[in-house]
Amino acid sequence: MSPVAVVDAHVHTGPPKYAAISDYRAAMTASGVAGAVLVQHLGTTDNRYLLDAVRSDPGRFAGVAIADGVEHAAALLSGGFAGLRVAPSGLADGSGDAVFDVLADAGAVASLTGPFASVVSDEFRSVVAERPRLHVRLEHLGWFRYGPGSPDAEAFPSLLELASLPNVSVMWSGFFANAGTPYPYPDALPYLERLLDAFGSERTMWSGDWNRAGLAAGEYDAAAELARSHWGLDARQQADVLGRTAARVFGLPATVTSSTEGAHP
Repeated sequence: MSPVAVVDAHVHTGPPKYAAISDYRAAMTASGVAGAVLVQHLGTTDNRYLLDAVRSDPGRFAGVAIADGVEHAAALLSGGFAGLRVAPSGLADGSGDAVFDVLADAGAVASLTGPFASVVSDEFRSVVAERPRLHVRLEHLGWFRYGPGSPDAEAFPSLLELASLPNVSVMWSGFFANAGTPYPYPDALPYLERLLDAFGSERTMWSGDWNRAGLAAGEYDAAAELARSHWGLDARQQADVLGRTAARVFGLPATVTSSTEGAHP
């Protein structure tokens, strides 16, 4: 089998909270990651470090910012970001769904945070359905929690129903925090299989959670190995989930996934 070009769809970078972009570049080289979507971490709307990182290598990086208002949102999108990280209720300034109009007008991506109950609500479903030019990426399976007795499990069918909207994609990630079992997170697999059936691999992307606290040597490689060996994906599905979907959704150059130089076999 030819090596799959890997794109990590959700990477935090920027001191003091997260490691520098130079550290992530080293991780990319070591793990054969071809590209990444750099995502602003919650709690800050100063996106200068992130934008500098994207501009340092636009052939491999796309960026997702956080805005503090609608005008700021428009400026960020015109300034080089592929999308914005937003809650289902919109921005924290109370402007409601106005940011989704800004994103739709720009043809940009809403990288959706939780909580899960809001992600699968009828209100948010209407927001998405009314804006076909808006693409919504559900972070960490919509911030779904897998643990025994989780209240999210009962509402999981509502997450599957979002697949009927063609402008919604889902990200497989966050298992270390949200799953109830350790690696390789067997309690997550039944949910992933149902999501794959619903969304298809062309609307499913992956992140290896490089920025998690206490990441041990080999764990970043092991995260990608889940898709290669544990999840039962065929070659086309692997190529989509590990790279092609994220590259397409966030507008990375085709060369990111058409070249497998440096990728792991």
